[in-house]
Amino acid sequence: MGNRSKLLLFDPDKKMSHTAPLFEDTRPLDVICMGRVAVDLYAEQVYSHLKDAQSFRKYLGGCAGNTAVGTARLGLKSAMFSCVGTDEMGLFLRDTLENEGVDTTLLRSTPEHLTALVVLGVNPPDRFPLIFYRENCADMQIQPEDANPEMFRKAKALLITGTGLSTSSMREATWQAVKTAKESGCAVILDIDYRPVLWGLTEAGDGETRFVASAAVTREIQPFLSDLDLIVGTEEEIMIAGGEQTLEKSLSAIGSQSSATVVLKRGAEGCMVYSADSPSPVSARSFKIEVLNVLGAGDSFMSGFLRGWLRNESLENCALYGNACGALVVTRHGCSPSSPSFDEVEHFIRNFDKVPNLAHHPKMNHLHSRTEFGQQRNRGLLILAFDHRNLFEESCLTGNLPQEKIFRFKELVHQGFHSVSQTIKDNNLAILIDPKYGKKILNDSSDFNYTVGVPVEDEGVFPLNWLCEGSLYQHLLERPSTWFVKVLFRFHTEMNPEDKKSQLTQLRKLSGVCSELKRKLMVELIISQNFSQEDASTVNEVALTEAIDEVYKEGIYPYWWGINALDSKEKWVKLNEVIDENDPEVGVIFQYNYSQIEKLPAWFSAVRSNSQSWGLAVGHSIYWEPWEKYINGNTDDAEVISEAAERFQKLLKVWSDL
Repeated sequence: MGNRSKLLLFDPDKKMSHTAPLFEDTRPLDVICMGRVAVDLYAEQVYSHLKDAQSFRKYLGGCAGNTAVGTARLGLKSAMFSCVGTDEMGLFLRDTLENEGVDTTLLRSTPEHLTALVVLGVNPPDRFPLIFYRENCADMQIQPEDANPEMFRKAKALLITGTGLSTSSMREATWQAVKTAKESGCAVILDIDYRPVLWGLTEAGDGETRFVASAAVTREIQPFLSDLDLIVGTEEEIMIAGGEQTLEKSLSAIGSQSSATVVLKRGAEGCMVYSADSPSPVSARSFKIEVLNVLGAGDSFMSGFLRGWLRNESLENCALYGNACGALVVTRHGCSPSSPSFDEVEHFIRNFDKVPNLAHHPKMNHLHSRTEFGQQRNRGLLILAFDHRNLFEESCLTGNLPQEKIFRFKELVHQGFHSVSQTIKDNNLAILIDPKYGKKILNDSSDFNYTVGVPVEDEGVFPLNWLCEGSLYQHLLERPSTWFVKVLFRFHTEMNPEDKKSQLTQLRKLSGVCSELKRKLMVELIISQNFSQEDASTVNEVALTEAIDEVYKEGIYPYWWGINALDSKEKWVKLNEVIDENDPEVGVIFQYNYSQIEKLPAWFSAVRSNSQSWGLAVGHSIYWEPWEKYINGNTDDAEVISEAAERFQKLLKVWSDL
């Protein structure tokens, strides 16, 4: 800990000196985030007026929603207290929050109101147009009775936001939430989050204006001040809360009504923290960085500050975390998807002065991709891989059979798999299906309760080539974002230089596209046997390890590796060392032969203790015997479905018993 603290220039173990405890450290829930959660539609065209934007990216947004996600990514346990519509956008927000690990017990769904939308533009360094579409929207429908005392008694703190004070109904609900929080022993935090347009102080389409002086707004905010423990805002927001003409007088006015710690956000200059426990304002280093998008920086700052504050760290640490989080977010597109993990924050603070353009460094980008995807969430993934094409085509050619047989057989196998999946709760099942013979299956994939993967390589072609014609980016963009990408990658460190360069270039291209589009990439690594080997049993193991290491040295980071099963702990050790050195959070999916299912328990005991062992894939070995019976007329459709289900169920039972 001492070395890390020296490098980071802060001590995570240094605690704040409160005059009295603000909350019980043992409470399982860190913060309840109450208020605005909406869908952000960010223009993809930077430096463009919104009227000229051609495409948009959809993210979770809203002050409270962003903070719920941001704190969760930083290792806190957060809950979302709001409403969403029962429309598709509301379902998107709920799914996103749950996937981020945010508790949604207090997130009510309302069929009478649509989920709010916000359209945003990116025109750095100082113009960021936005339009709020939130007339009578869902997240403004929180009711006083929604403040569940049971949930509040589990929480350390309640976060309220300025938007929640902008209507009489929401003020009533917020009053009840604050009352319940105080009765339950929760600290109360206010993010002033002043948006004049939401108070009706600007034209409906003017969401960009950040400050309009208003005595009426001040009158609605100030009654809450005495109940607050932490207040966070920009200079303009502090002035609207204090109701005075200068920052100093506004700080004094707030201090006369509240004993809360006040955090003044100063953009690129960092922040100042005013606390009764400190005779002078507390600050921490700031991070001067090139700005892409300031929208949401304050929410990320709040998340970082709370990471320290809710863990009772020093105010200096709180400020440092907040400054680092805000700096990282302004370099990225969107807010909630740009929120960092604590690993990112530590890496950023440690290396900011040493690495040029750190925010866009490959290591930083890789750490963030892990944050976005969620680390180790698919442990135990069990994949049925029936994306084979050449194998079936050769079989049809040999037997002089029409290729229509392939379409039908794959549909039957999938029916068997699907029937098994319906009997499993919270399963981690997946299918890998090709778009040629599995098109009908993929057409229905939105209704599946399991993960779908689709190959991108032109099977059997070397060097690596793509299935699609034209732009690889456009091809993957048109696929559902929930599908993962699989590529069969033939590689060996002893390849001739031209082949090696070609393979790595293509894989780097694919990896870059997947990173840009936020697609999970599985690299199924095939070590060619066309090389001289004195002892194949040992050299292949070495070749596998060397190949993976070389791919990493090219700056390529798959989400999963797909490799042939290793049958001993000794073979795993070398591979594990390389993976730990390059990407300890990567998953390894082992390819296994169904005909050796009896050996699976013994085999898996060799690798199950390793954190990278994320799952198992089984391919043609599980369905090739039924296929041969099918094309020879020795079985019918019903039997194919039944046998496919039986075989996969058997595999699943062995797997689940491990």
